[in-house]
Amino acid sequence: MKNVERPSLWKEPASREVTAQQQQVGYPRMVGYVAGYAPGTGMNGYVAGVDPATGAPVLVPAAHAMAPHHGHAAGGHPIHSPPWRPMNAPGSPPLGEGHVQLPLTAETFGGSWGNTTGGGAGAGTTIIFSGRPQKPYKTSRLIVRGTKSGTTAIGNLIGQVFVGTDLQQGELGNSDLESLGAANAFDTWVSYKQAEPGVWIRVQATLTAFPTGTDFETYTIMLIGHYLH
Repeated sequence: MKNVERPSLWKEPASREVTAQQQQVGYPRMVGYVAGYAPGTGMNGYVAGVDPATGAPVLVPAAHAMAPHHGHAAGGHPIHSPPWRPMNAPGSPPLGEGHVQLPLTAETFGGSWGNTTGGGAGAGTTIIFSGRPQKPYKTSRLIVRGTKSGTTAIGNLIGQVFVGTDLQQGELGNSDLESLGAANAFDTWVSYKQAEPGVWIRVQATLTAFPTGTDFETYTIMLIGHYLH
């Protein structure tokens, strides 16, 4: 049987055989998880096909319907299968995918600049916010929240995001993380490299201007992304 390449989930599909969910802008799928596939349906189970010898209609496993059989391509409408069919066994669900948050923890100074007598970072300091997902994780949104106290607390959070050692932007230089990660920001979804279990996701951050005296700025950073479970 001739091998036929499956359509990539990371490219815009050339046909309608990739589900609408996989095509949805801003929500790429995880590597290592592909929903049950049947041409034109994205469903598990069986599809209606044709016996190449007799031309009679037969049920063809969806996984096999991708490839031509002896010059005849299987096709047709999906056949309804038992509700437990997508499971490994009745009552045992298969690998799934969630959309969950991942908090990043400030490694130093509690994520705070200014008020150095109270434990905040001094002017020019870079603070690293980091987290290690326990299962494959692909970031789709960055959430940054800052608390600013005092008249000199006017700086914006800037920096760079890394997945492992890979910089997640198109060029070197600090990005405006506070604008990108604002809770009310519009159309600021991202598609960072997938982090495998134990790989560090880090944000190296600093400010555009530093508070003085007892004034301070404190930040929290959280990611939202796809997670295998």
